[in-house]
Amino acid sequence: MRLAIIGAGAAGTAAAWRARQSGADVTLFCATSGSTALYSGALDLDVWEEHRIGPANSELLAFAKALGCWTLPKAGCRIATRAGVVRPAAGHDSALLDLLPLEGRRIAVADVERDDWDGPLVAKAFAGSEWARQTRTKFELVRLPLLQAGFERRIAPADFAALQDSDERAGRMSEALGRVKSGYDAFLLGPWLGMLPETAPRVRTALALPIGETTSPPGGPAGARFDRARDRLLEKLGVVVRNARVSAVSERAEHFLIEYQSLTDEKRPDPEKLEADVVVLASGGVAAGGIRLTGNVLERAGFALSFVAPVELELDGRGLDGPSSLFGFDAHVRGFPALERVGISTDAERVRGSERLLAAGDVIAARPRTALEAARAGIAAADTALGRGLPQRMTVDH
Repeated sequence: MRLAIIGAGAAGTAAAWRARQSGADVTLFCATSGSTALYSGALDLDVWEEHRIGPANSELLAFAKALGCWTLPKAGCRIATRAGVVRPAAGHDSALLDLLPLEGRRIAVADVERDDWDGPLVAKAFAGSEWARQTRTKFELVRLPLLQAGFERRIAPADFAALQDSDERAGRMSEALGRVKSGYDAFLLGPWLGMLPETAPRVRTALALPIGETTSPPGGPAGARFDRARDRLLEKLGVVVRNARVSAVSERAEHFLIEYQSLTDEKRPDPEKLEADVVVLASGGVAAGGIRLTGNVLERAGFALSFVAPVELELDGRGLDGPSSLFGFDAHVRGFPALERVGISTDAERVRGSERLLAAGDVIAARPRTALEAARAGIAAADTALGRGLPQRMTVDH
């Protein structure tokens, strides 16, 4: 079977992994970084504030192991955000510090002179959290000289993290932590433990102590580590990756025709074409650019997929073929969270009205915009494409 996947975030990567397990020929189109590259490193199935954490199923556990940068503890985890919040999650980027095994311990919070990091404030917030009070876990500020040049105070977290990937910088970090580790059970840093998935484990091994990050900002190290782990996995699986922008997907009698423009050969006048038996749309929602806002004040605004395809978009169960006001979609009336609910109309992962066109991840209407739900949907789409029947959507305990 020839399977084409449009999008290389968590949904597209999980679909490619699952399909290649069964020997399908997989071509994956990747034009730009998706919303997974923007994620914080927290892995949730649903909105974490409203649902308790349930265990991941065996397929997600297997995918996380193959990816190599996700950790899905059986009992879930507790992670710290850059804003000073201690919150539950189903899993996390492996560089983040899981606080759950550290209940009742002393955790050192890094005090580093970076403009985007207020060590005293976040340490106080962590120490005053309900979880810390209930478990009697201590968060204590510890000064760490991690900067080696003045500009390192101001550069973005991703750039600062990238500096730590070198052997020399990782060694210096380990030495600095080692000099103050006496009396502490773990270290909590900002999102600085490298852009490579192996940097955090290397520092942990050198220290022989739990060390990890808070969550990342959009476009931070967690997203970059996913991208690198994804590229390694796709190469290992033998997935054909086309760095190209898809312009159209059209259904023919026995196959789909995909038209695309290679980003490495943008001067080519005519689009290239590829035939596929089944297509998985994993191009992301509004945040990733897979769905775009169209029109302007002179043309009634609406939504459209970022390429031509035989799909219908909906919001809150209603089609988007008409405007919501005189000038189209009105975010003040619908509310800005409505942007996260816009998506393709589907029956489970099947695009409504088609048996061989599937969707996964944020491009589907009204699904939770989380990395773990996207991966689950990608696996489900691949199973449907391979004729295994559609697994039931995962639920969490309430």
